[in-house]
Amino acid sequence: MDRLQYSNLCHLIHDSLHPFTVKSITKEQEKAILITLSQVLNKIKLWTAEFDSDSGSGFGSGSDSGSNVINNIHDHSSASHCILKIINQLVLLLAVESEFVQHLAANVVVSVSEFVMASGSYWEEFMQSLCSYFELIFCKVLSPSSDRPFRAKTPGFDSKDFTLDLQRVLDNATWHSAGAVVLILRAILKQLKHEDDVESLEIYFQVLGSCLEVIPWDAYNISLVVDINEKFCGYLVQLLCSLADSEDENRAVRVIFNVFPKTLTWFFGKEESYNNTSMSRYIRHKILVLMIRLSYAKLDCETAVSWLHIIEKYFQDLLSEPVTEPESDQDDCLKDSPFNETSYRHLQRRVIFIYLKCAFSLIGLKDKREKQCSCGNMNSCSQSGFTALYEWVKKHLSVNILDNHELYDERCKSFTKSFIRLYMHEDDMLFKVLLQLTYAPFGHTQAITDDRIPEVVAKDIPFLLSDVFDPVCLFHLFLSELHYDHQVLLDYLISKDTGASCAEYLLRCLRIVCDKWDSFLKFPFRVEAERQPFHKRRKFESEKACENAFSNPRDCLLLLKKSLESLHKKDLFPYNPQVLLRRLTRFQELCLNKV
Repeated sequence: MDRLQYSNLCHLIHDSLHPFTVKSITKEQEKAILITLSQVLNKIKLWTAEFDSDSGSGFGSGSDSGSNVINNIHDHSSASHCILKIINQLVLLLAVESEFVQHLAANVVVSVSEFVMASGSYWEEFMQSLCSYFELIFCKVLSPSSDRPFRAKTPGFDSKDFTLDLQRVLDNATWHSAGAVVLILRAILKQLKHEDDVESLEIYFQVLGSCLEVIPWDAYNISLVVDINEKFCGYLVQLLCSLADSEDENRAVRVIFNVFPKTLTWFFGKEESYNNTSMSRYIRHKILVLMIRLSYAKLDCETAVSWLHIIEKYFQDLLSEPVTEPESDQDDCLKDSPFNETSYRHLQRRVIFIYLKCAFSLIGLKDKREKQCSCGNMNSCSQSGFTALYEWVKKHLSVNILDNHELYDERCKSFTKSFIRLYMHEDDMLFKVLLQLTYAPFGHTQAITDDRIPEVVAKDIPFLLSDVFDPVCLFHLFLSELHYDHQVLLDYLISKDTGASCAEYLLRCLRIVCDKWDSFLKFPFRVEAERQPFHKRRKFESEKACENAFSNPRDCLLLLKKSLESLHKKDLFPYNPQVLLRRLTRFQELCLNKV
């Protein structure tokens, strides 16, 4: 039955599309191909639906069925050979100079993948065939003059009794056809995720990961790749983002960690164009999204250091942008979009978040066991993290901030407030960065020994970073930016997009606040006489201001507790808030003790 099913499919594809093998076509030819492709697509969808019927005996009935079909298929000794022949024919159409033909041919390939999945057989063979053609086309367009031998793992390519039109595929290979295969792979991945087909997904990741691994990404001179297609770059980074958006670690994600830095060279081109606005902001956005998704896997020190250098090299313009929001951008949410070529704030948020995450992970190595440091020098990695953070903060504070004790507190808090406001327009990024900062691994006893930083300044770096990213201060300022409206917090907690991250942030902050109660009470004007090397901090005499700084967040959080209890009692809250309520209860007890 498998042979009959796949022979019917191969017969349909071959007989319908074999006449259309010319790369350049007229309008009349384009119309004929589109009509034929539409008919083929509908037929495959019909056959796929028949797999779900009670009886498969009617599959392919009519003029296309029966033993005559098998006799009409030449060079087919198995269903896997049928799959190879089908993909070979469709890949040739992906090179036709018509975006409509390319689009519809790609849809037919996706429909064939659905046919294979519905049949319950030969899914791995299909993926191996598709990925082999991707490798074949991609390597050819990367180096058109190369005679690099093709080493496909797919059975059939090397078979003497089964001939494929590989030379024509190579001759017709373009960035457009390579991009079309990438779009096909992404569409198949979306379908697999939608169907929640765990077994097929595992095969998909395994086969595609193997394909990405053998492609020689850095084997070509970028100066020779003068016609690299930006649209293809966009398709590829979209696919990598979709692969990295998997809940479970898989081979493809592990390979992307190695592939990603190599692709950047030909994404951005030559050195003088690293920050060139000709590079699509959307592609830069997707590259940053990819880095964020990959960053949730374990970042070892080698990767963290490499990524710091990548950001400094390719995104220095965004890293150096002031965090203070221009007045013209306030309350202009539509302007601040990855699709808006005049906006940069959404990119800046992601660049800073990744930069902080890499730096924090390096600093945190100081408190971890040596085996977690892949380079074997935890102290050096930690210093790299401190230096990167200091160099970034220094650009956004006055040069003599460490010497000007009168303005120190004011400047630090002004920067921190601007930093929070940078993220307030984008809720999901807001809680990502706030959560990251609650784990900021700063210790006042850690010394900085970096030849690039003067010894006097190096002693102050941990204190400066601790003040700028103090989690208690950040929590106060966060609530202030919400105007102490507990209903806004409640909306965050209920939201499908931010509920989990907001709850986690509040739990972290309430624990920190309860552990550092004195610091919470002293905000915004902390006096820490024991702190050195800084002199005594400026004291403010306004007791009313200090009282408001405590009463406003207190009232906000206690009203939140009351609302949570009411909704939970009525079974109207979307999840169990008991852990959060216990933390709020502990906070309430400390407030009562203060009174």
